[in-house]
Amino acid sequence: LEASVRMVALDKFCAPALLVIVVLQILPYFVVVHPYIQMLLTASCTVYVGCVRSIGKKMTESMSTKDAYMFPLIGSTVLFSLYLVIKFISKEYINILLGIYFFGLVVLVTHQTLRPYALAILPALLASRPNLHINFRIPFKSGDDAKVEFDLNGIDFVCILIGVVLGGAYVVTKNWVLNNLFGVMFSIQGIENLSIGNVKIGVVLLSGLFIYDIFWVFGTDVMVTVAKGFDAPIKLLFPKTLAVWGEKTEASMVGLGDIVIPGVYVALLLRFDVSRNPNNPFYFLRCFSGYVLGLVATIAVMHTFSAAQPALLYLVPACLGFSLIPALLKNELNELFAYNEEEEPAKPPAKKD
Repeated sequence: LEASVRMVALDKFCAPALLVIVVLQILPYFVVVHPYIQMLLTASCTVYVGCVRSIGKKMTESMSTKDAYMFPLIGSTVLFSLYLVIKFISKEYINILLGIYFFGLVVLVTHQTLRPYALAILPALLASRPNLHINFRIPFKSGDDAKVEFDLNGIDFVCILIGVVLGGAYVVTKNWVLNNLFGVMFSIQGIENLSIGNVKIGVVLLSGLFIYDIFWVFGTDVMVTVAKGFDAPIKLLFPKTLAVWGEKTEASMVGLGDIVIPGVYVALLLRFDVSRNPNNPFYFLRCFSGYVLGLVATIAVMHTFSAAQPALLYLVPACLGFSLIPALLKNELNELFAYNEEEEPAKPPAKKD
């Protein structure tokens, strides 16, 4: 599908959703906004924008069933390794290394996220011709995968410059607003560009991470320690009191995984809807509603027990239930599971002369 074949009814809400996200980062400096409201609206709007932007994207790689089974194990290994790093290495050195690493990432993600909007807003002259041609080969790799070639024009340079300025400001200040903006952009790019291939793989992945999240949050202090131990845009922060520029404030948080992991599944269902009927986002609307209600459940339990909660404990059943049960009731479960983004559409037979 071409990017132009977007559901207009859904696409028109992307700009308001982005506006809500930006306003929620500014408003706490002027008035106290309850962190639960910030969390619910920011996470939901981020998932929505990422899903809609995923329509028409050419997915270069998809997750396999084996990848889905291994993902929680690999994630556990990485998580525990980060926990050991926090325990045995000075936080000062860790944050210096993270600052350098994430500076490059935030420049890249800012460029990728802002470019479509810059193309629509900035003068067409900036995009009329390439200003710089990049062509190089990745060391120690062979074949076509080692070749990197692309053009940069005026639009690209504007977006990169914005990324450099914002990234530099974040490295110096570690401001929570910049942290959230980059976290939102990382999440949008993840949902927009990651493909889990089909619903079966999605069910396997979400089910595995459902157990992963419960174990590392309820069974140990590892998840919470890692989330609080790194000054990096790996989570979104929501101030509990009136924010003051330049001062740290007590904040609630949500990890990017609680946005991206369910988000890629919701996005898959949207693309499934588009493949059948671009004007009827039946499964997307139900699964997205399930995500929002799962967030509400997470917040309600977190407030009731005043303790960190594994969000996937509530998000996974909500997303799977709100997509698979309607399919079962409509007798479309086989069609839903048959959808596969890795398969090329059948080509019409060649005409004989």
